[in-house]
Amino acid sequence: MATPMEKAPEPDLAYVPIPKERYTSREFAAHEWERMWTKVWLMAGRASDIPEPGDYFTFEIGPESVLVIRQHDGGVAARYNVCMHRGNRLREPGRGHAERFSCLFHGWEYDVDGKLLRALDPECFPQGVPSERLGLRPVRCDTWAGFVFVCLDPEAEPLRDYLGVIPAHLDPYGFETWKIAYDCTIEIECNWKTCVDAFNEAYHLSATHAWTIEFSDDVNTIYDCYDRHTRMIFPEVQASPRHPGAGTVTPAIKDFFLARVGVDVASFRGGPEEARTAFAEAIRKMGPSLGADFSQLNESQMCDDFHYTIFPNLTLNTHSMFVWVFTHRPHPDDPNKMYFDFLSLVNTPAHDVPRPEKQVLRTADGDTLDGKCEGGNLMDEDLYNLPRIQKGMRSAAFQALHLGKQEVRILHFHDTLMRYLENGGSA
Repeated sequence: MATPMEKAPEPDLAYVPIPKERYTSREFAAHEWERMWTKVWLMAGRASDIPEPGDYFTFEIGPESVLVIRQHDGGVAARYNVCMHRGNRLREPGRGHAERFSCLFHGWEYDVDGKLLRALDPECFPQGVPSERLGLRPVRCDTWAGFVFVCLDPEAEPLRDYLGVIPAHLDPYGFETWKIAYDCTIEIECNWKTCVDAFNEAYHLSATHAWTIEFSDDVNTIYDCYDRHTRMIFPEVQASPRHPGAGTVTPAIKDFFLARVGVDVASFRGGPEEARTAFAEAIRKMGPSLGADFSQLNESQMCDDFHYTIFPNLTLNTHSMFVWVFTHRPHPDDPNKMYFDFLSLVNTPAHDVPRPEKQVLRTADGDTLDGKCEGGNLMDEDLYNLPRIQKGMRSAAFQALHLGKQEVRILHFHDTLMRYLENGGSA
């Protein structure tokens, strides 16, 4: 099945101010945790990171830490990363392998399926050490497209129901076989929603990323709002109407797109439409050598950024050859800080791509992405703005966000968020 291309109906949303307290208030952050974060499905990582039984990675969200573990039968399960004796964390954040999970405090041991295997000196507990009560607590866990999702609510709807239209839209890309090319987590001095907002519209391009409008069309971007989730189709390999080269094949289109995929730009004589076709066809010719299947992708998907936000905090900048996967996690104590996870996946099933080590960065330390990954200079322009936006929101002069139609995904996001907070934890 091909990705649906029809425009979604315009959402019935009022363009009302969004109070800044949703970004700055500790009380609001606590409300979010209680009624939203603990009720939704959250992308925790890639299944490819745990190929063998006993392989695990941790997922940190708010005050919780979750172990995602490959089971003996090949399945994937999740458990709270906490010993049931005295509450010690069993593993530090990261990836690893364990035949069993041993607590470093008193030596209690758990199997990879969470069963309590051993308690030191069990005869010293008059009340007994019942393994069925003291095993590692389970967390809802499921997979889609090679991603592992967890949910802290045992009564939540199944993952596929929660995802709604997303599998029908993104399954044609076949993410299951894509490889991790870059992995980092950045602590940013802003609220997690400030970061989500930055990637939910193209309105900021002409100011923040002015150099990109020679090959990116911010004006003709399409915005689609679904139940919880949203999409933005952001045209590339064509100049913005704001750029003086609009309607032509600009030098940047030739150099940044056509030449990089093997098109002979010296002899190319076509216009913008022919340039997009040439770019798409050149990538399709690479498919067999990469092991990539482009058969279900149309020309727009070969050229453009199909940008999805899966509520609340997963962003997918989707292209035919790569996808940037962002997760925006709240700081457990400070609404003015957050963790930004950046995975770059590449569509090269036929090639071995060494799994890179995760980099841990902090904007407060002046850390940047330039030179660390493809597109790092572009990302740095957003990272520069985010702490400044958060500081500005705390000014007495600023009271609320004033949003326009190009920011409809932000408005839709807040509508979904408030449905959770006002409806007792359901959308």
